[in-house]
Amino acid sequence: METPGLGPVIAATIVTPDLETSLHGWTHYLHHRVAGRGRVGEKRARLWGASGLVDAPFVWLANEVGESWLRLIEVKDAIVVEPFKHRGWMSLEVNVQDVDTLRSTLDGAPFEILGEPANLELTDDIRAMQLLGPAGEVLYLTEIRAEVPPFELPRARCPVDRLFIPVLLADNLDQATRCYERFPGTAALKFETKITVVNRARGLDVETRHPVSTIQLKGRNLIEIDQLDGLRDRPVGPAGLPAGIAVIAFAAHSWPAGLPCIEGTRLVRGGGTERFELITEHRNPTEEIS
Repeated sequence: METPGLGPVIAATIVTPDLETSLHGWTHYLHHRVAGRGRVGEKRARLWGASGLVDAPFVWLANEVGESWLRLIEVKDAIVVEPFKHRGWMSLEVNVQDVDTLRSTLDGAPFEILGEPANLELTDDIRAMQLLGPAGEVLYLTEIRAEVPPFELPRARCPVDRLFIPVLLADNLDQATRCYERFPGTAALKFETKITVVNRARGLDVETRHPVSTIQLKGRNLIEIDQLDGLRDRPVGPAGLPAGIAVIAFAAHSWPAGLPCIEGTRLVRGGGTERFELITEHRNPTEEIS
């Protein structure tokens, strides 16, 4: 099998109207620590096409094995939307060691429980729960107990490890998938499956099935794309980025010509209106382009 030319996932950026509340949730309940603080510089804002983001405060968070992968940016007037109703990045799927034990520690956390721990329809070797964060972001906390062919998935190395599957919502599955199939070795696997948390949130029959594609990435990571009807564009405030999951960064060996590039980073607008970065593998994403 050809080695995928995209991946692994390097980082995720969440835009939040209340940095301290988001930070409290991750550091007090999800086993992360502050790895760095700063303010968004002009180059970063220009790369993202978000001039209003200049000087916005941000925090980098790291897991217990010391990997910084999550950036929280505060935008006071960011528009928080209901989950599962808008195109773009829907969820961060993060691998955890014991989802039931983690659930027992979440009382009082600034997260809404969208789905209690349950085994996936696909296999009993994957057990997950779903949370809604204060910025409108959805988190899938997923315990992987064994290999699940044909997928290549990581095992958690600490109680709450890191993002391994960014989940995208799109109303045209083929169009959204083609964006990622441009990279070598990234052919999609397409199927239909029940997505219980989505069905409940949208008032659908719990057994409703949805078209899904998964794209295997380097580093035992995936991209999941879920097709839903009736999606809208997420509103973008004056800062230039929507609240919630705003940008996902991937390592990449190469990229299509003509993309804006600043210091080894390129921004792409995907087929589902999502924004993602392509970063040369030798560059540390926490070293801000200022």
